[in-house]
Amino acid sequence: MFKPPFALFTLLILALSLLATSASAATLPRMDLEELVVRSDAVVVAEVDEITTDLDARGRVVSTITLKVSETLKGPAARTITIRQLGGVHGDIGTRVPGMPVFQVADQGVLFLSGDVVQRPASVTGLAQGFFRIALGPDNATEFAVPQVNNLNLVVRERVQPSAQTSGLRSVAPAELHTQAHELTRFKARIRAIADDVQPRETR
Repeated sequence: MFKPPFALFTLLILALSLLATSASAATLPRMDLEELVVRSDAVVVAEVDEITTDLDARGRVVSTITLKVSETLKGPAARTITIRQLGGVHGDIGTRVPGMPVFQVADQGVLFLSGDVVQRPASVTGLAQGFFRIALGPDNATEFAVPQVNNLNLVVRERVQPSAQTSGLRSVAPAELHTQAHELTRFKARIRAIADDVQPRETR
């Protein structure tokens, strides 16, 4: 599916956030559940199996996260998926990117992923907006998908034509999706329903 407008919009905002070294939060377009599903090439339930780091050509730390997939909610089935993202610690060198999801080995979560997850490393859709850590509820039996959105400045496009004095973007609060934990079984069912509805439209 061809998705350049949103992709370019996201990359531009992320680039501006990285350049703004004095800022402590990343600026990203706000995404609700339907948009996360639509914009993702795969949605999986997985556990973090391994994290390795190296340095890119600019001396920044890049992390490679290997996932063991237990359930595929959208996209091609794969037993393992690799994520590659900027940030992490390599020896005594560290790189931090505001808004980037943070993983630890043995983390379990629902992940919304962009890219060819079978052939090459993917990225998390919407940065931290696309990662929900799985945790037990107060009854120690019911599992929940817990949003991981912290330190993000979320924006939406203004419907009116921007002027020379405005950027056309408006800061907003997180979507309801990211303000509360979601009972895991129902959360997965909602994702599957959206994916099933979207699939016929994507193949037209």
